[in-house]
Amino acid sequence: MDSQDQNLDGSPPLLTNNPTSVKKSTRGVNFSPEEDTLLVSAWLSCDIDAIQGTDQKHTQLWEKIYEYFQQHKETATERSIKSLTNRWSCIQKATNAFCATLAQVEGLNKSGMTNQDKIEKANIMYESQEKCRFQFRHCWRLLKDQPKWISRDVKQRKMMFQSPTPTLNPTPIQCSGPIDDSVFDLETGNVIENDVIELDRPTGRKSEEGKRKAHDTQAEEIIRLKKMKYTLLEESRAQEDKIYRYKAEKMEYDKEKEEKKLRLEEERLRLEAEKIRQEDERLRLEAEKIRQEDERLRIKAEKTEIEKREADQRIMMMDVSVMPEMQRLYFEELRREIMLRRRQT
Repeated sequence: MDSQDQNLDGSPPLLTNNPTSVKKSTRGVNFSPEEDTLLVSAWLSCDIDAIQGTDQKHTQLWEKIYEYFQQHKETATERSIKSLTNRWSCIQKATNAFCATLAQVEGLNKSGMTNQDKIEKANIMYESQEKCRFQFRHCWRLLKDQPKWISRDVKQRKMMFQSPTPTLNPTPIQCSGPIDDSVFDLETGNVIENDVIELDRPTGRKSEEGKRKAHDTQAEEIIRLKKMKYTLLEESRAQEDKIYRYKAEKMEYDKEKEEKKLRLEEERLRLEAEKIRQEDERLRLEAEKIRQEDERLRIKAEKTEIEKREADQRIMMMDVSVMPEMQRLYFEELRREIMLRRRQT
């Protein structure tokens, strides 16, 4: 079988709508969530050694899955290999679409969104894009963290991006209900009864070695990205420390500037107070000088008054009778002025 017609995970290829392959049969009982879970567990548990099992038929993988399913099932419903592969095709495609939608939501990297918020957002986007709700969440919970599913998902995405003729308008996934014992055409949504499904061939030694090299390259890239992230975090922390030091230095500078301003203001007020004190002292000395001058003038006035009284007293005590006429008249006139001044005071 051509390797381009095979999937990378051991799952059956998607069937095209070939009218010649349509046959009639009856539909079986719908798969229950418990059967879906068992089928996923069987797919995860059963695998073919990729290096040693090159010559094994790919049908052996689904025979193992069928045996695992039969051994662990808890219902009496019979399922054929064909019904299991058809059901797995439905689970695989729907889960692929949901994983892609969830990756888009996580790529938005909105702050404040919890994991549950992202899952609910992906459910809403899935229902809007596929025109139906995602009914395989119980399968997705089992598959999402399994290396086998993650590796298969990465490879299928690479094949999708490397395909020269990608589908421009994919048909929404049929989610009307589970289907059993009939082939489900995932491209058209038609049920193709009793069709034969070609199973994928396991990868050989070279392919496995290439896969390991790709895995090592991917691991090295992850380590490089982590180192880059760590370097960016260190640079971010260094930048934050630098900003913090700058802010601390600025705060210290502002504090010193404010303290200097306060010291200058206090010095200005002190000088202003000293100036006022000196002015008060000058005014006090001026007042003292004026008081001393007033005292001197008072003493001088008293002295003058005493001298005048003594002069008046001498004039009043003079014997004018022995004086010539003119001298006598002069002193008598002085006596009258003294008497008049005394009466007025």
